[in-house]
Amino acid sequence: MNFIIKFVKSVWSWIRSLQSFVGTIFFIFLIFLVVQIFSSDKKIAIPSDAALVVSLEGVIQEQRIYDTNPLRKVASGEEPQSQTILREVIRAIDLAAEDSRIKMLVLKADYLQGAMPSKLHYIGEALARFRQSGKKVVTYGYSFSQAGYLAASYADEIYLHPYGGVLLYGYGSYKSYYKDFLNKIKAEVQLFRVGKYKSAMEPFIRSDMSPEAREASMELLGEMWGEYMDRVAQERDVTRDSLEQGLENADVALEKLGGDLASLALDYKLVDGLKTRAEWVEYLKDQVGENHQNAQVNAIHYRAYLAGRGMMPKGGKNKIAVVYANGTIMDGSHPQGTAGGDTVSRHLREAREDRNVKAVVLRVDSPGGSAFASELIRQEVLLLKKAGKPVVVSMGSLAASGGYWISAGADEIWAAPTTITGSIGIFGIIPNFEGTLAAIGINTDGVGTTDLSTGGVSKPLPEKVSRIIQSNIENGYDRFLNIVAEGRGMTVEAVHEIAQGRVWTGLKAKEIGLVDKMGYFEDAVKSAAELAQVPDYNVVYWEDEIPFEEKLIAEMLERYGSVNSMAGKFQSRPENILMKGIKDHFALFEKFNDPHHAYVLCMSCLSTIEAAKQ
Repeated sequence: MNFIIKFVKSVWSWIRSLQSFVGTIFFIFLIFLVVQIFSSDKKIAIPSDAALVVSLEGVIQEQRIYDTNPLRKVASGEEPQSQTILREVIRAIDLAAEDSRIKMLVLKADYLQGAMPSKLHYIGEALARFRQSGKKVVTYGYSFSQAGYLAASYADEIYLHPYGGVLLYGYGSYKSYYKDFLNKIKAEVQLFRVGKYKSAMEPFIRSDMSPEAREASMELLGEMWGEYMDRVAQERDVTRDSLEQGLENADVALEKLGGDLASLALDYKLVDGLKTRAEWVEYLKDQVGENHQNAQVNAIHYRAYLAGRGMMPKGGKNKIAVVYANGTIMDGSHPQGTAGGDTVSRHLREAREDRNVKAVVLRVDSPGGSAFASELIRQEVLLLKKAGKPVVVSMGSLAASGGYWISAGADEIWAAPTTITGSIGIFGIIPNFEGTLAAIGINTDGVGTTDLSTGGVSKPLPEKVSRIIQSNIENGYDRFLNIVAEGRGMTVEAVHEIAQGRVWTGLKAKEIGLVDKMGYFEDAVKSAAELAQVPDYNVVYWEDEIPFEEKLIAEMLERYGSVNSMAGKFQSRPENILMKGIKDHFALFEKFNDPHHAYVLCMSCLSTIEAAKQ
């Protein structure tokens, strides 16, 4: 397959140099031939008495994210990141629960690279439904990450390799702070904000975490970790106290076992047994038998299973439209993975204008972003309601700041207990690199016709401009409070008490009135259908079509180019990790495209994501 990737890269380079229509058509034709060579034209058959293999690989996503230039990463040495699409996993598990051909489910989480707790709990609930059908769920791992073990805990039986381990260490949120660095390069970030808990961009104006951010982050992470521990204790039939004591005394207990992590996991009842890979395979063969053609375990991967099951059953002409607001909210049109204000607004508008759409589920998984783009989306939500079509928000892992702005006006808001939401606050930011440029011999000078004229990012803002921006930010915060108050039936004063940039878990958000009900995506869909009074309906995912060649190249590279992604992750050199962290932080400025420099973005949520998904 390396030859194919090299061949595709060389052809792509050739086409780029030609920049011709004929070259592009030739490239697509070559890709088509490669796919034909490496794929079978046989219809996928689902074996009887088989195991369904649910493999959680890479990052669990709401939508598949396609790079508009997938070969760019390959050319730069980056491996494409594997993606597991949440709704595909849930559908496969639920279908298999009622399928007599599926005898049991095998969960694999060895190659899970990241997932927020709410997504893992969502998968866990589907596994629980599968178990209720009388079928068994088993899992095996060479080693379980903290995120992987949360999913694994829902299994009836957990087995571990004798040289493996279960890595539980709790949630922590640690960020790099750049104020001293910016001072050294004579640069500054001009920040305007409202809300004492609105810690967005703190890393650029402080050298440490503010007391307010520390308080809010500790409470948030504590609640999420408590949910983790409660769930594991329940599923493993142990007490939370024993788990906590086990973590506290892990060093001493491990020393007594000679450093054997697998034996420690067995002693703590985190796993049911230790098996080598060969023993695990034999165990599965005893459970479901062998495939007579290749002597392998009689099993089918969930993606193949979905392909074998075909299209989702139709429920009549009535539609429940699912519109995604997934990723950072930015002004303009953007592909999947970014919630473009124009893109999401268009999807909502199309759903409103479709006579067969009776209700809309707005699936929000976003830390927010542009205030202007958020308002464009919110206006379309209000127009849907005015047209008599109920709008139900289903919050994913994250629906904070701008993500809450677009949710507040919905008929109902559903969230998972570990959803991160709130962060009702606003900020503005403009960097100033005058000192940096001067240090390397570049000076900025000129004239302006008014006191409001600026030199962009190469001069500090005039005092009048700073006052104007701060005034606009304060106005934006007042608007945010009023939007929430109107949408949630609260007073502005009551909203202010729970706002100020404070972040909440979904469970806490329900207690304080920001969320209506606890539940997952299916619950929101059923509620939308009830509000629209349509017992028979078809769920339609309102997404733009991905160009065939773009989708094909990306999926090929992901399928064949990410086998060693986990190994590569752990082999990263320390200096590369450091530089990537700095690059990722400063890359956020690329997403700041609000026309008024006003942002409803939860930066602390982003760091919490990184802390919780590992």
